[in-house]
Amino acid sequence: MLGRYVLREVLLPYAVGVFLFVALLTFDLLSSLSGVLLSRGAGVEAIATLVLYRLPWTLSLALPLGLVFAILVGLSRLIRHSELKAAYAAGVPPLSLLKPLLLLALVVSLLDLFNLAELRPKALEAYDRTLARLLYGETGPSGVLRQQVYALEGLGVYYAEEVRPEVGQNRLFGLRVVDEKGRIYSAKEGVWDREGWQFLGYVLEEGRLRPFQGILPFPALFRPKESLGSRDPYDSTPLGELWTRSQVEPGARFALHRRLADALGGLFLGLAAAALGLSLREAAWAFLAVVLLIFGYYVLWTLVAQLARYDVSPLLAHLPNALYGLLGLALAWRLR
Repeated sequence: MLGRYVLREVLLPYAVGVFLFVALLTFDLLSSLSGVLLSRGAGVEAIATLVLYRLPWTLSLALPLGLVFAILVGLSRLIRHSELKAAYAAGVPPLSLLKPLLLLALVVSLLDLFNLAELRPKALEAYDRTLARLLYGETGPSGVLRQQVYALEGLGVYYAEEVRPEVGQNRLFGLRVVDEKGRIYSAKEGVWDREGWQFLGYVLEEGRLRPFQGILPFPALFRPKESLGSRDPYDSTPLGELWTRSQVEPGARFALHRRLADALGGLFLGLAAAALGLSLREAAWAFLAVVLLIFGYYVLWTLVAQLARYDVSPLLAHLPNALYGLLGLALAWRLR
């Protein structure tokens, strides 16, 4: 009964917190794009469409961050009115109040996982198409990739200076392939579709160079592209395709773990916020805790992204969650 009461105290601040974060992130988007779009003659409807397509990306940040805000603000009200103190004095164990908050954090993480796995990539792709049409008059796929390397077990290494997505296929430029037998293929351009890499070029085998025209067996099981909205080559790739890309692209392995870690972030942030909030004795500390928890997570999240450039283990993407999980468990241990 008391657990449901605590949840009710948290749900309204959660709605307010999500709205605030969505509003802040949307304002940041509009401030960065409004001048360019207005100079292109984009109307209110076009800008509103961009904001709508950007909403799943915004929610992927607002859902977990709003949870920290909601839990600590909701608990601060209970602290300010001495309701938590009265509950503890009546023999209510603090851990019993932690369980419903953890359940809420788990629900938020599952919602965010669905958003990150399917909704955000598809919405971001629609956002890219709309933005490209407004800026450049393009209607097809956009987002050229450069300096792409694919390492396939048993097939060799595939490299292209440019991968240009098109409807139904990808155009390749400046391609090089070293197969499992050591043969080196090269061509100025080619096509990448469901059959593989098709091109007209040359092959170097046993020191002899000869013409080559044919298909190398690397079928396009995903469509590589870079998002115009985030300049990330993996943001507009659904989770299933991202897993496929991670089998052949080193960079995609970190992106896959980062996507999963972001989804789990709500659970670990909720654990740390709830355990900390139930430990506080003064309501004023709750607002400082909101800032410190969000800022600390952002610093770790950014640090991990920077370290990923140096070919570290993709499991490092889970570092913020691991540290916040340890913090939450340590605080929960003190609540016993």
